[in-house]
Amino acid sequence: MAATRPEQHDPRDVDAEFARMLRSEGMSLSPGQAPREPAAPEPADREDWASSGESPAGPPDEDARARARAAHPSAGARDAAPHPDDDDPFLPREFVPPDPDLPEASSGTLWSWAALLGGLVLMLVVAVSATLPIWLGGLGGVAAVGGLVALLWRVPRSRDDDRGDGAEV
Repeated sequence: MAATRPEQHDPRDVDAEFARMLRSEGMSLSPGQAPREPAAPEPADREDWASSGESPAGPPDEDARARARAAHPSAGARDAAPHPDDDDPFLPREFVPPDPDLPEASSGTLWSWAALLGGLVLMLVVAVSATLPIWLGGLGGVAAVGGLVALLWRVPRSRDDDRGDGAEV
């Protein structure tokens, strides 16, 4: 087995590999010193930049702050000219959700859902509790399976649109 020489780098040594990468970038760090990005160079024409038309000469005065607060969207409704679409009678004024035309669930469907969910809850309670008898968990499993079978039995077996309830184009 050949030992690695100190001048060879081991790619598994993360610290040595990181130090090698920093040296290749021209950064030399002593132990315990974190690498830092060099500061950005100062622009040569600093005076021209500060007095450009896009940047203000100083901090805003109170009038400018008041105008900015009044123009902000969170300031609330402003007295503005009405929008041209405000008089359009075909545009809704506010959204009113339609009432769904869902049929009432039959008592058999409700009992099937109760058996399915109640049976699952009963099995979970028996599994967690040490004082309840195991046969009660089996009864919950039978009720859950019975509720699932009853719900699946109520699913329509055909996709016929003969009733006219489907979408019309």
